[in-house]
Amino acid sequence: MIEINLSIQNILDGRGIEIAIIGMLVVFTALTLISAFISLLPSVLRIVNLMYPIKDQLSLPKCTDTPKDEVLAAIGSVLHAAKIGM
Repeated sequence: MIEINLSIQNILDGRGIEIAIIGMLVVFTALTLISAFISLLPSVLRIVNLMYPIKDQLSLPKCTDTPKDEVLAAIGSVLHAAKIGM
């Protein structure tokens, strides 16, 4: 039969307390760095935006030949078809 000794002396002999403290310090340092990165990210992005401004590539071309009612009817039919298909 295997004898299991559950005492505090096993932790002290295996340097468990030191390992636990070092592990907690590593996790605390990593979380602090992540928190600092997240809090500084908006200001860094502002600086990057000043150096490399976004050009107006994402704007859609202005199209006036489609009446508003036809667009709304198309959207409504797609939503209706999606609801029936569920």
